[in-house]
Order: sequence, then structure tokens, then C-alpha cells
Amino acid sequence: MKKQTILLIDDDPDDAEIFSEAIKSLNQDIEIEIYNNSLTALDNLKSSATLPDFIFLDMQMPHLNGNQFLDEIANTHNLANITVVIYSSYSQASLYELVISTRKVILLTKPNSMGELIQNLKTIL
Repeated sequence: MKKQTILLIDDDPDDAEIFSEAIKSLNQDIEIEIYNNSLTALDNLKSSATLPDFIFLDMQMPHLNGNQFLDEIANTHNLANITVVIYSSYSQASLYELVISTRKVILLTKPNSMGELIQNLKTIL
């Protein structure tokens, strides 16, 4: 099985740590890269020779918010087909309102427990 790569963009270090621990607990061959700045993540994606299989994106980011990030990757040819999972503390309904329904994204509200996060990741990955 091919190693999956995940890019997490989240400026909350606690949320990033919990997410990373949840990924490790899956016991799958998954490589994770974490950015706390969406603009830096975008710049690195644009210049990278290898792209992630999934981008998990927090909507509330400094420098470049989630919608702006989504617009940028949608308009960048080699990034447009990466699966994006909106990973935010907003409710599903609020996320839907924030993200135009025609965008190809998966919506995931940050869960209240590690077990719930792990189960959601198993479903997505």
C-alpha cells in the first residue's frame, strides 16, 4: 500500500498535537506535515515536487483565511485536485455556509474527543 501524505494547516498547537497523535494511532503508513501559517503552507505547496494526498485546513487562519486558501489552490493547476478536508471548530452547518457548496471539499467539525477524531479519520482516509 502506498504511503499517504497529509498536510495539516492549523494555527492552534494543541489541536495540531491532538490531530498528529490521532494519525499516529491509526497504525497506517501516513506521513504528516504541519503548518501553523496558511500562507507559508501555500508557498511550499506551489514549489513542492511532491504533493499531499489530503490537506486538512482550519478555516480561521491568520494571513490567509480558509476561503482565501481554497481560492488559491483552486486557481493553481497542480494543486486543484488535492482533496481538502475543512477541519474547523465551526459546526457542519456553519462550515457549509462558509464554503461555497460547489467546492470539492470534505467538511469535518473538530470533535470533542480523541476517539471521535480517530473514527472520523478512519472514515476519511
